[in-house]
Amino acid sequence: MINIANLSEDFPIEVTPEEYETLKNRKVNGWSNCETQKEWMVKLHYLRKGFKEKKIPADQFFARERDLVLNWWRRWC
Repeated sequence: MINIANLSEDFPIEVTPEEYETLKNRKVNGWSNCETQKEWMVKLHYLRKGFKEKKIPADQFFARERDLVLNWWRRWC
């Protein structure tokens, strides 16, 4: 299981590796548009993990993270 709320010790949100891959790779209406909170959290987890491991350059990381957050907020406004 992968804890996509890895900073939360009391309330982890876990997904299977298969579900993680499916949600991470979902691209309906663009990669930065998420249908569910779990998909959104998986994508944030993926980006932050990649950035921490130096697999994603800072400029790409900040742009993608911004797009994910703003698209999620717009969905509810």
